[in-house]
Amino acid sequence: MDKKHRLGTVVRSAVMLTILGAAVTPSPFVAAGDLAVPAKVLSIQNPSATGQAAQVPAQKAAIKWKFSPSFYDQATGYSYYSATADQMFSRTIYHDQEGEWHALAEGVTIHRDYTLETPVVDRTKSGDPMEGLYSTVYDPSKETATRGVYFAGGSDLQHGFRYVKNYYKRQDAQGKEYTASDFSLLLRTRSGVIREIERVPNRLRFKAMPDGNTLAVQYSVPHKPNEILIINTETGKKKHLTYGRPEYYDAKEGRLLITLNKAGNPSIVYTLADGKQRPATEQDWKAFRSISLAEGRHLPWPDPATAPPADLQPPDLPVTSVQSQDQILVRAAIGGRAVNLSFAFVQNGRTLFPVREMAEQTGLEVKQTKVSGKAGGTSFTLKGPGGSVSLTPTDSMLIGGQLFIGSDILKRIGLPVQGVNWNP
Repeated sequence: MDKKHRLGTVVRSAVMLTILGAAVTPSPFVAAGDLAVPAKVLSIQNPSATGQAAQVPAQKAAIKWKFSPSFYDQATGYSYYSATADQMFSRTIYHDQEGEWHALAEGVTIHRDYTLETPVVDRTKSGDPMEGLYSTVYDPSKETATRGVYFAGGSDLQHGFRYVKNYYKRQDAQGKEYTASDFSLLLRTRSGVIREIERVPNRLRFKAMPDGNTLAVQYSVPHKPNEILIINTETGKKKHLTYGRPEYYDAKEGRLLITLNKAGNPSIVYTLADGKQRPATEQDWKAFRSISLAEGRHLPWPDPATAPPADLQPPDLPVTSVQSQDQILVRAAIGGRAVNLSFAFVQNGRTLFPVREMAEQTGLEVKQTKVSGKAGGTSFTLKGPGGSVSLTPTDSMLIGGQLFIGSDILKRIGLPVQGVNWNP
């Protein structure tokens, strides 16, 4: 069971990968505090991953590379850059504290995720085409890339909110099936429980607050364009503040500088403690700008002094190996077996489980059938030790590109859920 993998090297069926999700093969035993299981070296083109210079064919002329800043890692002092060439090559390189340059393996590219405010592996280059649900977070200190579901607006990446686009089948009044989509807003509390708190038509933006709650901005249809809210990170309850666009946030003093959704775009200073507001002055704008600059970004940019020399050749640099691993958020007893899952969530009182991971660990069989003339064009039949069942539009849902089913369906096919343990 302690199977390991190298992201980007495994060739999977595109259809089943999209519907059922990327494989996760966790260790059979995961302690309550352990959220990751080890895997192998992250590599695609299999250049040298031993720290030695990669072996490349002799070239008649040096490739002309263009460099752009990616991020600065405060823990290691490394400055990361993206290198691209006219031949559509792309490499991630970094400058260490000793002034030396290094490269990650070819095909392993790192960029900043603006929602999570952390460096992540480019999913399109690591064999993981899932949209919206999974991210692969890179830790420069440990040189690890951990694939899992992460959250924004909380005290860390393990807690807070995650929105993900999902697709589901419905029937109209005439009984005709159709496919609809929206965004599920998911909340992971400090207890580790993940639940869907609502469906929203548009994406939200989140900002962690000192008191543990989340400042959120969502699109408002009746009061275009934006509504500013505070969301409780334990209950998911929303508190309306005002309609407008937050320009700056002074976390220390608990103030916002907001441009209102009104004619003329007036701006105000909003105090969170008492809800009082007053017109913003030019001096307020200057003060908030200076506060924003002093606080800096959660993920800063590299110092321009560390910019790569124009003639730097990334293929000639020593290659840093990156270890790939999977995050485990849920442990369950299902059909008499211990099952480790990268993700599950509670929706309207029932727990939904990822079919792909269930199939790998419980022996659940999945049959996918193309159905012509119907919305979605696909039907699923699940077979377990206690029988089989054909899924109806209300039995399952596609979220983040994966098929999820409830505990009620598992029970019907002889795989009852005997317990669920949410890693905190």
